[in-house]
Amino acid sequence: MSESTFSFPEWLQEHVPDDSLFALAYGDIPAEKRALIKTSIARLYDWYGPCRHVGLEENRRFPAGFTASSRMEPVEFAVVLFDSSILSPARLLAGIVPAIAAGIRDVVAVRVGKGGPWRKAVLTGLELVGQEFVADLTELQTKRLFSELRDTGRPGAVTVLGPKAAAIKTVELQAASRISFWRPRYRRAATVWMDDENTFDLEALAFMHPDIIFSVFGTEVELPADNFSYEGNGFDDCLDSIMDVAYMPIARADVAQSRAKLTLCPGQEGCWVWPDLHLDHFLFHTTTWAIGD
Repeated sequence: MSESTFSFPEWLQEHVPDDSLFALAYGDIPAEKRALIKTSIARLYDWYGPCRHVGLEENRRFPAGFTASSRMEPVEFAVVLFDSSILSPARLLAGIVPAIAAGIRDVVAVRVGKGGPWRKAVLTGLELVGQEFVADLTELQTKRLFSELRDTGRPGAVTVLGPKAAAIKTVELQAASRISFWRPRYRRAATVWMDDENTFDLEALAFMHPDIIFSVFGTEVELPADNFSYEGNGFDDCLDSIMDVAYMPIARADVAQSRAKLTLCPGQEGCWVWPDLHLDHFLFHTTTWAIGD
């Protein structure tokens, strides 16, 4: 790797939201709602754990007579791209915390599309996780950023959340051999089973995920928002409705996990994790094969 220090393009600073937006948003979010966001952050750090190394090297000898050396080193930067359709602080933080936990020093969160006012819960989540470097860019500016990052030749990792954030096209991705990209393949829908009216805190779900369509089964309860609908009390119907995400009591979690990518139980209403976003995304991999020692 180059010994010179990496830095993001200076022009990004022109597109950083004013600090007052973060302060006002934080003050307007009630303490109990901020506690949900803090819990989400804490559990993500527990899940990913702190980075305990700055690189790995593995040497192996194979019976066929050749040797292999593999090296993994942290990338020099990480970019989390999202757009104004991401209204959930939990899902956005689930893309940011892994980069921080991996020990990446230079991380920027970029909202693509300049989608108008920010949701206060999103700003509060960024504030609470300590992600101070945030930029608001058009799609054209995002492509410029990507082009400049690619041209540095530095290894990096990009996490893409939201359809507008996918401004980088396939042909550009193929030209970025030193930058890894990850994007979730999840539909914005979730199934909820209620054993009784207190199984899940639906108000918490509505606050943390106003952009997810929730199908509620089991005990008929009062629904907190328009993105919730009651679909009946048949558990088989509930299972059939699962796409990617299920909220299930512990006793029913095993059967739900056979169908859902992510199953969350009571007490996890404010939390989210992308199960297939691993810390390896933030490591630059190189391999050497040789004959003999």
